[in-house]
Amino acid sequence: MVKIPCEVARDLFPSYIDGLTSRVSNEVLEDHLRECEACRETLASMRGETAGEEPAGTEADAAAKPGRASIPGPEKREIDFLKKNRRRNRRILAGSLAGALVLALLVVGANLFLIGRKGDTSWAAMDLLVSGKEVSLEAVPTDSASAIAALTFTEEDGVVSITARSVLASPLHRGDLRGSYQAAEEIREVRIGDRIIWSEGATVSGLAAELFTLRHDYAGDMPANDRLAQGLSMPAYLGAYTNELETDQEPYGWKILLSEEISAASLRQKEQDMDAFAYVLLALTGNLDHVTYVYTAEGGERTRTVTAADATAYCGEDIKNCMTDIRALDRLIEKSGLPLWTVSGTQGELREESGIRILNLTDTELLSYTCSFYKDGELCSSGGGLNADSSATGVGEAFWCPFSPLEFGGSWDKDQLLELEFTFEKPDHSVITVSGRIRVNAETGRWYYLTLTGSEAEGYKISR
Repeated sequence: MVKIPCEVARDLFPSYIDGLTSRVSNEVLEDHLRECEACRETLASMRGETAGEEPAGTEADAAAKPGRASIPGPEKREIDFLKKNRRRNRRILAGSLAGALVLALLVVGANLFLIGRKGDTSWAAMDLLVSGKEVSLEAVPTDSASAIAALTFTEEDGVVSITARSVLASPLHRGDLRGSYQAAEEIREVRIGDRIIWSEGATVSGLAAELFTLRHDYAGDMPANDRLAQGLSMPAYLGAYTNELETDQEPYGWKILLSEEISAASLRQKEQDMDAFAYVLLALTGNLDHVTYVYTAEGGERTRTVTAADATAYCGEDIKNCMTDIRALDRLIEKSGLPLWTVSGTQGELREESGIRILNLTDTELLSYTCSFYKDGELCSSGGGLNADSSATGVGEAFWCPFSPLEFGGSWDKDQLLELEFTFEKPDHSVITVSGRIRVNAETGRWYYLTLTGSEAEGYKISR
């Protein structure tokens, strides 16, 4: 059995009372206490103060109180020392915990409100201007709870890359932020994160910037194929489908088998959609030679194949140029009508209502909007709106354009499409006309999130 001196036992008492000693230390200490009455009394006295009992006083006090043993002066002083040491340790521990908590809160607060997310790209650039060796822009956060704390510009071989620190909005950082940069050489490209937003003297569309990041070399890479299809929102327009790859030998193909029968009313539009999607799949998949759709319409199975040669003839230039030239991709997208597509939407709060949210990223405030609805190419309804207090919708704010399918008569199914045409009124009552129409699947309860960009000099456009 291990024996320990009384001094060692009493040094362990504060930790023993707080339950901080190990099992082995407890066994050795308890063996000592069974044999040492003085240490038992010392421990009992310390525990009595912990439990809220009246602490031991002087020897005279003890004599006046029956049932309490008198503790000699030296041992009494040692007990007092141990008690003070325990209280001091508790204060140190409490102070350390409080300090750690305050430090953690300061670190979290600094990260949320001052440091933010470095390299974050969940913000939109507006008023982008590139002139010679100078680039300037205004960065606008995508929601009112966020703010842009700082913009960083880097340059390499004529490519200017921009990153931002996005933080929570506060009196220190309230929202958007303007920045400019003087390059060392002529600017040929501007990037935000991994997206090219300006190239060859013109702004790149948001859809082209997104899709260009999804290009890949091999038709046999099905996960990469799927990411590209999702980027095009193909399931929202073609419905559910399965894939078969034809990559055992060249030429390589991708077969898309649609699960749902296409109605006669929507057949022509669906086939146009298939072609438009195929052009981009062929453009951004390096060794893909053809895309084949298999679908059911008018009671029978059909196939529709688009080859790389077909896409090249449609595009007017080698379709594979889009793998390296984002301007070629932008031209293809514009010609195919893909800017009219929208994402499939998110579930709205009102089950019977659908609608459009349009974020204003133009160069001006907007007072109101007017929307014309087209069904099967024919005008079927129109409407408009403005803020309840008649205030203007500022830059970085949004219009909400709700509509109910009941407005257009009859029931709605997932194959039916609406085309929406917008005009906007400025506070000076001049009118902005937006070219093109936005196509949406007018499924009940779905909301579509779009962006209005441009200026009076360059024109205005709506895109996703």
